[in-house]
Formats: sequence, structure tokens, C-alpha cells
Amino acid sequence: MNTFSTRNGIVTLSMPFTTIMYDYPQIELTYKPNNYSGWGVCKIFNALECEPFEQADAELFAETAESKLRIRQQPLCNNQRQA
Repeated sequence: MNTFSTRNGIVTLSMPFTTIMYDYPQIELTYKPNNYSGWGVCKIFNALECEPFEQADAELFAETAESKLRIRQQPLCNNQRQA
């Protein structure tokens, strides 16, 4: 298991719990943000697709996962008053 610290959280590279009916060995990438109380996202890839997996790859995976986890706040319209 490899762990990479990124700007917004931790990316972990590990073997998945099970892999059935796959032609190639599988690898699981998990992203856990710093401020999400243990929540995160994971994706399973063919191990050959992730060789070699380096810090830059972890940053890219974290950035992509972060964009899917966060809900962007819409700015207030000009005609709406702030309370």
C-alpha cells in the first residue's frame, strides 16, 4: 500500500478487497479529503494502467475527486440583498 499526501487530502494506492472476472490484476485508488470526517472516493483500475504511480498522478487523482466531492456555491445575484 502506497500513500501520497496531496494539497487537500490523502491518496492511497492499494489492492482491492476482491477482484473477480478481470483479465488483469486490479489496483484501488482512494482519495480522502482532509476535512470530510473519513469520507472519500475510490476507483479501481487495471494495475498496468497505474504503473508507475507517482506524486503527480496522486495530485491529478485528488484534484479530479475533489471536483466531484465539492458543491460549488453560486454567487448571489446582483438584485438579491444580503441579510
